[in-house]
Amino acid sequence: MRRVLPFLLLIAACGEGLPFEPAGPDAAPDPSAYGPYPVGVQTLTVVDPRRFDPDTRIPRTLTVEVWYPARASARGQPGAVYPFEDFLPDEYDEAARSLGGFETGAVRDAEAVDGERFPLVLFSHGSGGVRVQSTFLTEYLASHGYVVAAPDHKGNTLEDVLAAGTIDITSFGQSFLDRPADILMLIDALDGKFSFDPKRVGAAGHSFGAVTSLRAAAMDTRVQAVVSQAPGSHLATWLELERPLEELGIPVMIQEGAKDDTVPVEENARTFKPHLAKPWFYLSLDDAGHFTFSDLCGLDLQVLLAADELGVGDVLEDGCGPEDIAPEVALPLLRRYTIGLFNAYLRGSQETLTRWLDPAGLAGYGTLEADY
Repeated sequence: MRRVLPFLLLIAACGEGLPFEPAGPDAAPDPSAYGPYPVGVQTLTVVDPRRFDPDTRIPRTLTVEVWYPARASARGQPGAVYPFEDFLPDEYDEAARSLGGFETGAVRDAEAVDGERFPLVLFSHGSGGVRVQSTFLTEYLASHGYVVAAPDHKGNTLEDVLAAGTIDITSFGQSFLDRPADILMLIDALDGKFSFDPKRVGAAGHSFGAVTSLRAAAMDTRVQAVVSQAPGSHLATWLELERPLEELGIPVMIQEGAKDDTVPVEENARTFKPHLAKPWFYLSLDDAGHFTFSDLCGLDLQVLLAADELGVGDVLEDGCGPEDIAPEVALPLLRRYTIGLFNAYLRGSQETLTRWLDPAGLAGYGTLEADY
């Protein structure tokens, strides 16, 4: 039975202006809903002095979006808006301006909560994606008491792919090497800029980013939990890695869309099953496609049609069509199990593990297999 805290102790635990306790040993709020913290967001330029552009010899420089728990003064303030033209080559500016941008609830440069060190979650976007492709998850994670950092993987962003007209094998291979280093270097680069605990680090990602998150965990023991959404195959993911998946010893959740045509599950996500070791979780959404795991399906039809015309993964055919699970159903489910896993293992909420990671919560929309 959950321990009932005295009123004054509850107020102290909730902190300044929080409507309810964040996840922890004595609390298990709904991970699918917005958490107790208002959210701030900053866009940073981060330089990795250890890696250099092979052509220019300039240190690798990344644009990074960071979401974080903000002080109560951020409540009710206008959220950040991301214009589409910020993520497209110049020749697409006119079309992008006609589409406008998409709004979020995170407040630009809001004052961060001080006096507490939060877990850090590193998020990696898909191939030809952008750092803000999954605010349905990154912003909500911050609202539950996480610092969340997502870089644009230079050389493999939407702008890079459209400018080049294709993803060539050389740039793809280089990105395969660059991506884990991109997110891992943020643990050190952001230290002192945001209040997080380097001993409580998680990683998450979509598609190529799902591969990135798993590779990062194999490369750096500071990563303590992983959620991998619509990954490529186990064989490709573990190329030239010394630590096998079976020996990571950390919670891993693989998520698949059973109707994924971009990365078909039988040859990709499901190949991880024989290699998973406790504690592991495998989530499958029956009527989900590849782009169900992003903000794209929640955008209006005009934007989705524009994305298809740009060749951005045929989103209407792979996750955002009328026969697919609706985003208002899919996204809360994805948050429930993704944020739920991090709450259970990075915030020590045992009740979250037994209550919110229950397969019954899928309500007929999919299945959850687990061994923990």
